[in-house]
Amino acid sequence: MKIILVRHGLTEANMKMVYSIDETKLEQSGLYILDRTKELLKNYQIDEVYTSNLYRAKETADYLGYKDYKSDGRLNEMNFGDFKGRSLVDVRENEKEFFIKEKSDYFGLKYPNGESRLDVIKRVGDFLEEKSKEDKTILIISHGIAIRSSLFWILKDLDNWPSFWIDNGSLTVYKIEDGKRLIESVNLI
Repeated sequence: MKIILVRHGLTEANMKMVYSIDETKLEQSGLYILDRTKELLKNYQIDEVYTSNLYRAKETADYLGYKDYKSDGRLNEMNFGDFKGRSLVDVRENEKEFFIKEKSDYFGLKYPNGESRLDVIKRVGDFLEEKSKEDKTILIISHGIAIRSSLFWILKDLDNWPSFWIDNGSLTVYKIEDGKRLIESVNLI
């Protein structure tokens, strides 16, 4: 079985460095990135496609030519709660107390009215655990932190968190074989 994860295409929120909202759309000028993604996906025989519930993931699936997909909220981006829609600079300047607390509890601290990184790791891991029992090749269109969290379904060692970055349109591929979870590629673009 293979699990192929793709980060959604470039959004205006990505370009403007703003915490995305659920309805964030793809940036038309960045669609060329997904053209490369289409080429990379030709190397796989995909049996099922899943997206997060967020608009940009569904829009990416459509652009890539996958119309028959299922959405699952466990694949959503981290819920940044009260920070959604705000610029990263604004939040850093005006929410200093949160970031001071985050230094001592990076994975467990929940964003105000949102989630923690551990919450995302758990829900994404639950989805992957469920799907890894199937003998299929599945494509998942999701988000940067959600895909990064999926790595820790395999690695378990959170100390490696800063070692990974997930670009828009990139592929991260896992192979499940004889009960072993193998990382085939990360951030392939």
